[in-house]
Amino acid sequence: MKKGLFISVEGIDGAGKSTHVNFICEYLESKGKTVVVTREPGGTPLGEQIRNLLLHSTNMHHNTELLLMFASRQELIEKIIFPNLKDGICVVADRFVDASLAYQGAGRGLGMAKVKQLINLLEPGLTTDLTFLFNVPLSIAVNRIAKNRNKDRIEEENEDFFTKVQNAYLDIAKAQPDRMKVINTNRLKSETRNEIIQHLDYLLDKQNDAPL
Repeated sequence: MKKGLFISVEGIDGAGKSTHVNFICEYLESKGKTVVVTREPGGTPLGEQIRNLLLHSTNMHHNTELLLMFASRQELIEKIIFPNLKDGICVVADRFVDASLAYQGAGRGLGMAKVKQLINLLEPGLTTDLTFLFNVPLSIAVNRIAKNRNKDRIEEENEDFFTKVQNAYLDIAKAQPDRMKVINTNRLKSETRNEIIQHLDYLLDKQNDAPL
């Protein structure tokens, strides 16, 4: 049995990332795939408790935030990601390790080296088969966040923070263009989805051609 495909969706808050998660899953299912959707932080009972701490606690040290992110991620890998991929089930994750590099490494100023140390401690061999980086001009993302009356602790951050996060994401995409695809969401939804389909079809064809 071929292992399932591991796909993540990334982007700064307000980039429209979550809008397309269901579409990705529905498209994969239309191609005969079984799909599990999860999110970070969260995705497991313990992870959801950690998510509540991360998004709603006050005066949290940046290192604490980073370590809690990885604690939630460890549970997700062991309880959801690994078992499903092994059984040939596709996993679509709303954020994965790229988020920690962007948000904690760059946004919080902790540095990429510190985040990569934790990635190597966790599961260095686990990488996504495909990552969609949804991208819009920062001003549009900030305006979308401002309309949310129930902003969490991270969404309350200033524009300088999100500039650092967005630039870090784009740097990762530039360094790993085969894995991470930058998708412009500042256009018609149909245009965005057509581009998503192109990348998914390529990945599916690649998987079909791979030996068992």
